[in-house]
Amino acid sequence: MKIHEIIIDAIGNKTKKVSFVNSCTQSYKPYSTMALPNNTTDFATGANNFYHTLIKMLHGLIVSLKKNIVLFILCMAIGIVPLFIKNMKDGNAYRASFTVMFEELTRKIYGDRLSKLNTLVQRDQLGKVAVLLDVDKKTAASIKSIEAKNILGEDLDKDLNTDRIPFIVEFVTRDSSQVLPLQKAIVAFLETGNEYMADRKRIKNMETTEELEFINNQLKVIDSLNKKGNIQTGYIASAGTSAKNADQSGSTYDLSYELYKRKQELLRKERMPGTLMVLDDAIVSEEAKHSLLFVLVVGTAIGLFIYTALVAFLIPAFRYKD
Repeated sequence: MKIHEIIIDAIGNKTKKVSFVNSCTQSYKPYSTMALPNNTTDFATGANNFYHTLIKMLHGLIVSLKKNIVLFILCMAIGIVPLFIKNMKDGNAYRASFTVMFEELTRKIYGDRLSKLNTLVQRDQLGKVAVLLDVDKKTAASIKSIEAKNILGEDLDKDLNTDRIPFIVEFVTRDSSQVLPLQKAIVAFLETGNEYMADRKRIKNMETTEELEFINNQLKVIDSLNKKGNIQTGYIASAGTSAKNADQSGSTYDLSYELYKRKQELLRKERMPGTLMVLDDAIVSEEAKHSLLFVLVVGTAIGLFIYTALVAFLIPAFRYKD
């Protein structure tokens, strides 16, 4: 006896048992206040129909595969081969991230610029990416994505805060040797990526140089006045004159100290002229390519979809006659 006949026989026996129970229930109906539900027979009939429908579909699929074996193999190849080639070509990817501290502009502006750069990367406009980052096309081609987030992990182009809290730049590259060059290129792009930013940086450097020159001249003047004051200390002065000289000496000291602190700050900017500072170099983690099993499963699903669409819809549509 075949498997489906055994299942049908078992369903039939179950139906007979249900009929016996229903007859017993009906015989006691005058003495019962509520009738029992009777959905078992419908369920058995539905299960039987579903089983036959499933067997019929599988049989039709097998027959279709025998008739169109060449088309089936071609659809499988269309689904699997491109994914396999792409997976082998991409190879392993490397995700790198570094933290940036800034002194000017806002986080949203930096986020917007990196978001636009990432759009060019996703559209494979490698020429523009190479020009903006001032790198060769090979380095630009190694970039897969560029993102920027704040310390809370939110997209930087949506951060409207104006504080000076550092942000994080993340990028994915196909070549681990390009991580540090890309880090420097991204920082330079954020600082001087367009003509306005380049002019702004140049003007800031000129202002720093001029202010340093002015402070040095002022400190020379103060030093000259102090020397003259020290020469005059040998003269006898009244108590009021001594108090006045003491006040002047204190104010001169405060002024010279403020100028000194400002000078040290300007010297730091002169030694580190960038408005962006990298707090930690890029930390790299490897992202492995997809496994062969994943490629086979996805490719098979795509191939089956293409084969079903052709056999069930397109081919019958071309053969259809009124």
